[in-house]
Amino acid sequence: MKKYAFLFSGRWVGLFVLTVLASLVCLYLAGWQMSRKEALDFSNERISLNYDAPALVFADDPSLFSVEDASLRWRQVEVSGRYLSDQQVLVRNRPYKGLNGYEVLVPFATDQGPIIMVDRGWLEAAFGDAGSTAVPVPEAPSGQVTLRVRLVEGEPDTGQSALAGQVTSIDLPELAQVTGLDLAQGHYGVLASEDPASESAPVLKDRPEEDYGPNLSYSVQWYCFALMFYVAFFWSARQKVRNDELDAQVAAELEAYFGQFYDADGVYIGDEDEELVRRRMEFMDDMPSHLKSIVRPRPAKKSSRLTDEEEEDALLDGLL
Repeated sequence: MKKYAFLFSGRWVGLFVLTVLASLVCLYLAGWQMSRKEALDFSNERISLNYDAPALVFADDPSLFSVEDASLRWRQVEVSGRYLSDQQVLVRNRPYKGLNGYEVLVPFATDQGPIIMVDRGWLEAAFGDAGSTAVPVPEAPSGQVTLRVRLVEGEPDTGQSALAGQVTSIDLPELAQVTGLDLAQGHYGVLASEDPASESAPVLKDRPEEDYGPNLSYSVQWYCFALMFYVAFFWSARQKVRNDELDAQVAAELEAYFGQFYDADGVYIGDEDEELVRRRMEFMDDMPSHLKSIVRPRPAKKSSRLTDEEEEDALLDGLL
């Protein structure tokens, strides 16, 4: 395991920490996508189970609109009372079938006492002055009315302001402030039918589509990315070990090859022209520094003692 000792160096420890952090981010995003999938699954289940289920009777349970219960989403409720048309409110920027428009909200005073908010439908916008609608809003039926509405939870507050008589979301606490009424805060009702019906009315939207979306595949992709960070880290470590082994092998081969041209003192002893050998070594200039020191010939050592040939030459020079 000595060849993997570099994993404990500062650089590789830092890389491993980054790998862990990156994988944790991927796991968080995978969980987020999975939570969105679960939310879609729940919404689809509510549509499938509740949209066409038999209607509940509000008189039997007057708390249906007061207490939020997501399991009742889209369940029909039959309720009697009268519209408070003078407190009508429009929800702006509501697209439907590629067109922009409004949701028409009208408070409804039930015979049992609670006041609920009813979404009577959608109205296409035709803008005149900036931000104002030039389309007349159909009036709600007057007098005693029996409704069938579907329960839906209130929306979050967008924090945006709108013109008088308009809001930007179906936020029940905000609507209570805008209308000055004690509205039920658990659910509002999306109109399914009115009896008696008015001659003209906003458009009732179609049944919501059951949308499963791509969140499951996105979640699986993020899990794969988290795993791939570890695979990349350990693959890189393995590649470094292999490269180190190859470097050692190449170094040994180069040392053996160029060593045949020089003796232990660095004196050239080869048969071919030394300049050619040196040119071959110059091709190794782009090699790592630890290999350059191997392939470069060591300079000849200078000795203070004269060789036999040098002593003989000196004697001859003296005689001459």
